[in-house]
Amino acid sequence: MAFDINAELIAAGTKYKKELLAMPAAVLAAALKHMNIRTGIQGKIVGGLLNVSAGLRPYKTDKGASDGIAITPYEWETFLGDEVKEFDPHQILGTLYTELTSKGVKEYAFVKRVALEMAKKIGEGLYDNLFSADRNAAGVTTADLFNGFNTLVNDAIAAATMTGALGNLQDISLTPTTVDNVCDQLKAAWRNLDRHLKGNSRVKLYLPVSVIEMYEDGYKIENGNQPWKDDQPIKKLIGSHGKCQFVPLDNMEGGNLMHFTIKDNMNV
Repeated sequence: MAFDINAELIAAGTKYKKELLAMPAAVLAAALKHMNIRTGIQGKIVGGLLNVSAGLRPYKTDKGASDGIAITPYEWETFLGDEVKEFDPHQILGTLYTELTSKGVKEYAFVKRVALEMAKKIGEGLYDNLFSADRNAAGVTTADLFNGFNTLVNDAIAAATMTGALGNLQDISLTPTTVDNVCDQLKAAWRNLDRHLKGNSRVKLYLPVSVIEMYEDGYKIENGNQPWKDDQPIKKLIGSHGKCQFVPLDNMEGGNLMHFTIKDNMNV
């Protein structure tokens, strides 16, 4: 019986559409559990930060005028992306893909595996670029598709909407982070946060895995070579009174930022 692999790949993509769409999200799960997922956004949605002062004063019949109310706009945007991958299915017949499947080629085992593997790679690309992507409509890679978290923050720093004076930026780069000072650096950074953020019991510190490994070694040095106990699955920043949860992510490696914030602010 003749077997058209190209036709079978198309059929598998249709039959297993839900699984294929879920695969990238499954690969992103390690990060997404610490972030706020927003679905159904099409094009641009404009939100904003409301800046207004309000308070009670001794009562006066002359109300007077007031101003100083302003909204700093922020945009959330979704971008249309695609992937075109050309290959000759006949060349990979009899390779690892078919050897690992128990069903015959005609029973979708081969084509389903290829399709899911491609969907997995798409998820890996999204995960790897979640912080570092820099939107370039003329680009051809996932890194060009959208603006990652670090890119958005660095743009805000360049625009002076995130500064030390505004209280939403701390620069600790003048003293390189080492095993000997990392515990004190992160504790000091926490204690210098805006008091309203510190008052929140759900603060997360998003940081590279290499920094949390350094922190673990620094903890041992400060505590007579006693390891950081793993008796609870979620580790908190010492000195934060249990309010700040570490979120170490390997896709933040190579960046220049760490983020103190709450889950609701990390919109995907």
